[in-house]
Amino acid sequence: MNAKAQTHSPPVRAGRWHRSEASSIIAVMLVSVGILASLVVADRVFGIDYYDLVRDPNAIAHNPGYFGLVSNIGIILWIFGATAALQAFAATGAEGATPLRRTLLAGGLFAALMGIDDFLMLHEAVATTGIPEEIVLVPHMLVLCTLCYYAYAVRAATPRLLLVGSVLSMGLSFAADMAPIHVGGATFVEEAFKLVGILFLTAYLVAISHKALRQGRASRRPAIG
Repeated sequence: MNAKAQTHSPPVRAGRWHRSEASSIIAVMLVSVGILASLVVADRVFGIDYYDLVRDPNAIAHNPGYFGLVSNIGIILWIFGATAALQAFAATGAEGATPLRRTLLAGGLFAALMGIDDFLMLHEAVATTGIPEEIVLVPHMLVLCTLCYYAYAVRAATPRLLLVGSVLSMGLSFAADMAPIHVGGATFVEEAFKLVGILFLTAYLVAISHKALRQGRASRRPAIG
């Protein structure tokens, strides 16, 4: 084997890993304490029984476990896509502010925003205050437009049709939701388009995340010759 083709990973000092582990342990403990303290505050200060915060909603309401199944699947897909994109964005920091990394950031933030919104029903809660739902969704639309803007710059090197399919599907879902139609099956049509849109976006984010990670690894690989 050509000696030039042999590459060796630099030794990693044990102390570096110990410091990293210590930081991670401290972060995990702080987050855990913060969550548990919030439960105590909710119970003691606001009168919200902690029992209602730690159990599954269907168990509390004595509903079958399949209630909200498609909604929960959608939330999982939102967070899956967001995690893939934001992880790839963080892992390729050495590449600088490339169009692909900007697309990852915008896509990850949009998916995270939508996942958290669906999980906590944020825009529905705000809409009950009297603010029109179209206004409440403006931040979501702005982040989506930002994603499309950056994705256009890398359209030739990415599976752009997946993003197009996602935007079209979510647009049709929004139109079905806003349309003054009250017939049987209207909700099914709305949610079907939404699920398809989430699936398309998740596939797009996973694909470009994989591409970004492969490009980053290739750029760090030493030249052979």
